[in-house]
Amino acid sequence: MTTRTATAVREPRIRTTLDLPTSLRDRIQSAIKQGVAPSQNAFIIQALEEHLARVEQARIDAEFAHMGEDESYRTLQLQIAAEFAHADWEALQTEETQP
Repeated sequence: MTTRTATAVREPRIRTTLDLPTSLRDRIQSAIKQGVAPSQNAFIIQALEEHLARVEQARIDAEFAHMGEDESYRTLQLQIAAEFAHADWEALQTEETQP
């Protein structure tokens, strides 16, 4: 999973306030002391970006899963595969005969 780093182009920022449970803030501070992030702000940004990446990936995965259940999409994919079968076969043969 990729996250943004300090070398990324800096986006405009907006200041916001978080109301964190004390135990969570303590865990964040402990992670910072262990070198996980240079600051609480950097840690929270990284955590939010990683979480959003997982949420976005889950949404994409759900859309792909839905495509597999869509009969018209499956029919179209089979038609396209059939139309390109000869070209795929030629490409495979060409690849196998080249050194």
